[in-house]
Amino acid sequence: MIIGVGVDSIEIARVAAALQRSPRLRDRLFSPDEIEQLPGGAKAASRLAALFAAKEAVFKALGTGLAGHSWQDVQVLHRENGAPYICLRGQAFQTAKKRGIVNMHISLSHDQERALAFCLAEGVEA
Repeated sequence: MIIGVGVDSIEIARVAAALQRSPRLRDRLFSPDEIEQLPGGAKAASRLAALFAAKEAVFKALGTGLAGHSWQDVQVLHRENGAPYICLRGQAFQTAKKRGIVNMHISLSHDQERALAFCLAEGVEA
């Protein structure tokens, strides 16, 4: 059963500029595991924008938005084949459990200008 859906789109240049203005922002928004999986070079900015959009989409699928959660509560990691997946921690994990969410699916896309994420939360009605 679908419990929630979320989608988000953001300009890659906007994320890159924010991270350049405030370098510590990267560590507030993204976990060490997410940062470790970043590609090198110019692709890093588009990946970070996609991860940011993914976290926003996850919060929307949880039905809460960011309220009461931390950016670190949601990790967007990639399998060896490149497929993204979601790891919930802390309050986000508790929210998912309370809402009966047992699995979250995430799809990411980006071009030269924008990054997009779509999240589907599935589970049982709580």
